[in-house]
Order: sequence, then structure tokens, then C-alpha cells
Amino acid sequence: MSFKTLTIIHTLLVLSLAAFAAFTFFSGPGFVNQFSMENNVFIYVVPIVAMLGYFASKFLYTKALSAINPSAPLNTKLALYQKANILKYALIEGPAFLAFIQFLSNGYTLYFTIGATLMLYLSMQKPSKAKAIEELSLDTTERDSL
Repeated sequence: MSFKTLTIIHTLLVLSLAAFAAFTFFSGPGFVNQFSMENNVFIYVVPIVAMLGYFASKFLYTKALSAINPSAPLNTKLALYQKANILKYALIEGPAFLAFIQFLSNGYTLYFTIGATLMLYLSMQKPSKAKAIEELSLDTTERDSL
């Protein structure tokens, strides 16, 4: 695993989400500020799924990092680190896509706002060597070989 690969994966996920957001913004019905809560279950589903995705990504990411054996070889640690990051990205991106799809169908501003917020959060989760060193608690020889 290299940070270049993880950075490319992260960048492609953010760019695909941004492209889909732009598509929904320009081809959707426009912003609708008045909600019709009758027969619309997604008014509850989208915010709940967004919160579940956010908190599940944080919880599972922390759990995956704590499961990494400190005495494992560096390649193993980095592979598990990449797996944890991809899981975190997926749990954020899925609810964002759901929000943008719902915005495309009825134009509720709430859905676009939720999707844009998750997209911004995902973009801030960019991997870096410094972040990996800190989160994996690498020793000096592992830092040098990274």
C-alpha cells in the first residue's frame, strides 16, 4: 500500500461525489424550500442515514485502527490502515449519494445541504503520512521506511 494509491482513491471518491452533486444541482428541479411531509418517508430517512454514516464511520475507523497489532510488520499495518480508510470513505459517501439522489427527485434544499456537508467532510479526510504516523503510532524505523 502506498499513500499515493490511497490519495488517488480518496480524490476520485470526492470528485465523483462533486460531479454527481453538480449534475443534480443543474439538472434537478431547483431548490424547494417548502417541505411536503405527507407520504415522504425520505424526509426522515436521509438525515438518519447521514448521521448513522457519519457516526459509524468514526466508530468503525477507530475500532479498525485499535485492532491493528503494534508489533505487526509495517506492510500489514499499512494495508489495514488503507482498509480502514476506505471503509470510512464508503460510510460517508453512501449517505451523501442518497441525499443527492433525493434532491434530484424533489429538490428539497435539506437533501442538498446534507449531501454537500458530507461531501465537505469527506474531502477533509484526505490521507497523509503525518496522519498515518500519528494514528498508527509508528516507531522511528517504521517512520523512516514509510
